[in-house]
Amino acid sequence: MQPHVFGNATVYTFDNLSGFDNLLHFVSTRKGGISDRNFSSLNIGFHVGDDNFRVLKNRRILMDAVGMDLTKCTFANQCHSANVAIVNDHGRGRGALEKDSALANTDGLITNVKDICLGVQVADCVPILLHDPVQQVIASLHAGWKGTLRKIVHETIAKMVSNYGVRAENIYAGLGPSNGPCCYEVGDDVYREAKMALGSVKGIIKPAAGNNGKYIFDQWEANIRQLKDAGVREDHIELAAICSQCHHETFFSSRKDRGTTGRFMAGIMLKKMRSL
Repeated sequence: MQPHVFGNATVYTFDNLSGFDNLLHFVSTRKGGISDRNFSSLNIGFHVGDDNFRVLKNRRILMDAVGMDLTKCTFANQCHSANVAIVNDHGRGRGALEKDSALANTDGLITNVKDICLGVQVADCVPILLHDPVQQVIASLHAGWKGTLRKIVHETIAKMVSNYGVRAENIYAGLGPSNGPCCYEVGDDVYREAKMALGSVKGIIKPAAGNNGKYIFDQWEANIRQLKDAGVREDHIELAAICSQCHHETFFSSRKDRGTTGRFMAGIMLKKMRSL
């Protein structure tokens, strides 16, 4: 990933997705906005307890920085599911200006329609952006531990294949900043659910130092395995490998801020290309 500074706002882009001229994508940070306290400063989440006026202003700051129109962004009211929605022209702009119009109970968004930015909001969960340059299809996913164990990656790619004729080996994937295997501690309940959902958890979950019923969950590895199992080529997968908890000064972290914090955004959009 590469950082870019626009005014006071800092965003990151994936190297593997940056080579496509008709694609815009970004991962925002917490820098450059107007929110304060635990939401300082570029919080784009309406649902976390921040002032709605400040959130809307932050979203406009971010969109101006990346050269997008906020009313073309589509958001979901995320619920840690494996629910994936197809977004068409009628879905453009839902959830952009307020929370209530966002797509309900959804954690994955797919489209082949140009000028729709698919946005996910995160603060430790894994934001995943997908792009098939052959069929011109994009997706954005919010993969927390629940979505990961419910295999939202598989659900999304299956829908891309069935609805648009995508071939998994053509997909490029970027996994953004999130709680890393250095810090992401979970309890015995998550360990048991992971064993049931994934079968083998070797290389994904290991006892924490001192154990005490705690485990370290490598959600990066879990999602990368699902991408590869679905047919995505390893050399098409880019991992940011940035832990949001370690780098909470740059990215919001729910764990670091003890549950009260803002959200950063991962977004992806197919551009309309001018005719010659």
